[in-house]
Amino acid sequence: MADPISCPITPWYTKRMSLMTLMLVSFGLYFLYDGFIGYPKKNAIYDKHVKFMKIQEEKAALLEKGNTSSDWAKVVAEKGYPKQDEWIDYAADNGWDEEPPEKRYSTTDQFFFGALCCGIGLAILGTMMLNRGKVLRADGLSFTSPKGERVLFSSAHRVDKRKWDNKGLAYVHYRDENEKERRSVIDDLKFDGAAKILDRLLSNFEGELVERVSTEAPAEESSESSESSESEDSGTV
Repeated sequence: MADPISCPITPWYTKRMSLMTLMLVSFGLYFLYDGFIGYPKKNAIYDKHVKFMKIQEEKAALLEKGNTSSDWAKVVAEKGYPKQDEWIDYAADNGWDEEPPEKRYSTTDQFFFGALCCGIGLAILGTMMLNRGKVLRADGLSFTSPKGERVLFSSAHRVDKRKWDNKGLAYVHYRDENEKERRSVIDDLKFDGAAKILDRLLSNFEGELVERVSTEAPAEESSESSESSESEDSGTV
């Protein structure tokens, strides 16, 4: 009787899911920061700049009518206008950048993308926690998926390994007790030691095995055939 095989979640899967969660939640919080704080600050400065420029236009119009700087000083005192005549000075006194924002920013997109990124990140975190204790198992006659589905080696009729080398995925097509066509996945990147289960399955397998077809062999054969044809041609001459 073959020894049982137990494949827990790999550290790589946990690390990958954790990094994805951290990245998405970080992006989400950045978007939300802009929506709640960053963009409102920029919009307030933009509005201040627009108002400042209108005040300067009012000053220019007043002086064109023959009024003096003293008259403008009285207007500034009465209306509470800024005493600075240049935006750079006004911005510096308030701790703002010299260059004002070019436009008003809408916070709607920031809230949408912030909620979206945080939602996806938390969903990934939830998926990781749900998968935390799952195990892929095998005995001498079958393997059992993390969902509890038992797949008899004798019921498997097709194994697709085309994604095994790159992604560690093998798709096992089998028939259940009711002869219904089903598919199970052996994931070597997610479950530590899953390759052993695939090897055991293939050692008890008599169905169709689909593997990645290499394109190098035909090229080599064609080059060899071309070389042999050239040698034959040279021999005949």
